[in-house]
Amino acid sequence: MKLDKLMYSITDTGEILGLSKHTVGRDVRRGIIEARRYGRRVLIPREEILRIAAVDLRPVDVDAASHRA
Repeated sequence: MKLDKLMYSITDTGEILGLSKHTVGRDVRRGIIEARRYGRRVLIPREEILRIAAVDLRPVDVDAASHRA
C-alpha cells in the first residue's frame, strides 16, 4: 500500500498495519501510537505508521511458523 497522505484515520491505520481499528484506538489512548486530534477526528501521522511498521519488521523463523499450521 502506498502511503501518499500525511495523516491517516484510525480505521485506515488499522488497515495499513493489519490491526483492528479497536486495537489502534486503544493504543492511541494509551499513548503507544502518537496521534493528533482535530476537532472530533483523531489522525495518525504517516511517520508514526512507518515507525510502527519498522518496529514490527523482525525476522520470522519460517520453519517454526510452518509447524504451527
